[in-house]
Amino acid sequence: MKGSMRENGFRAIGGVAQRLTSGLSPKGKKGAKASGAPLARLKTEWSAIVGAEIARVSRPDALLAGRGGRAVQAGGGKVLRLRVEGAASLEIQHRANQLVERVNAYFGHRFIDEIRLVQGGVTAPTLAPPVAPVDPQLAARLAERVAKVEDPDLKAALARLGTHIARGRRSLMLGALGAMLFMRTSRAQTVLAQWTDDQEKLLVVRPTDHVLGRADAPNVIIDYFSLTCPHCANFAMAVLPGIRKQFVESGRVRFVYRHFPSDSIATHASQLAECGGTARFFDTIHALFRSQVDWLTAQDPEGEMVKILSAQGLAAADCLANDQLLDKIIDDVQSGQTLGVNQTPTLFINGQNCGNPGSTDAIGKILDEIGR
Repeated sequence: MKGSMRENGFRAIGGVAQRLTSGLSPKGKKGAKASGAPLARLKTEWSAIVGAEIARVSRPDALLAGRGGRAVQAGGGKVLRLRVEGAASLEIQHRANQLVERVNAYFGHRFIDEIRLVQGGVTAPTLAPPVAPVDPQLAARLAERVAKVEDPDLKAALARLGTHIARGRRSLMLGALGAMLFMRTSRAQTVLAQWTDDQEKLLVVRPTDHVLGRADAPNVIIDYFSLTCPHCANFAMAVLPGIRKQFVESGRVRFVYRHFPSDSIATHASQLAECGGTARFFDTIHALFRSQVDWLTAQDPEGEMVKILSAQGLAAADCLANDQLLDKIIDDVQSGQTLGVNQTPTLFINGQNCGNPGSTDAIGKILDEIGR
């Protein structure tokens, strides 16, 4: 019975979006030098990272340790071995430093130190969607927001997230929903929905919801989120603290988090978030969002999440096989599907779909217009 329920549950979540083919190795199976999620991602998105011209004559071949030439395990490589067609070797060697910078910018941290070339034939790369240019206004807003953060660790985490968001790349970081927009939906752009009775029942606080705020708060904000979504992480770290201080603690708003995982890793992350129960939910979510870049770029994302949460005293190792935790996530996903959610984060403010307003001030303006 449980096996059937679990299969049906993943099918329901799969209905939200197509699964990523991210090249993740099965848990517990260590591959050879050319295996592992980071290398698979490099191969998949090589054209988007370095450009079509270089991708035609080169191909990521292996991740190696800085010394000894051994395959790199979780934690990132120091040397990227690059297979290059003979005639292009000299040009690629001249561009090596530039390629190192592009790879590190893609991962959001210092992932490799150097590139080592080997000559050989290059098969046609699997082309990834093109990387959009950095939006200067978005980059400036992110830089301004990070500058105001006093906590150095949090500032560093936000800066890395900003790199991913500002570059606008399509990758595992964006989940199977594709390139998510950093939305600032104005009231003029918001279309009022005519909800059915079944939908209306989902726009109020439910007994299974994770809630911040007093029970008598007149306004309700419901946030559908995915733990692999960088915009959700940015919202959780840069916007939610302001919402809590200005609106939740004052008794004006009840804030609700609901799961809407966009890929299998996000589903596992949601299970881990549920692992500590209601009392620890928001602290666990914060820990996962804060370390998102670290575990999502690890060779074993699920194992890295378990390690992070175990260090905080949460017995997370057995949670990934807990069907009851999965049932809660499936219920949230199905509610989001019923309400027409198709990207994360999506906020419903007093029953109105406001997308991702983008800032505490923007949410305050919406509350001034439709608040109670």
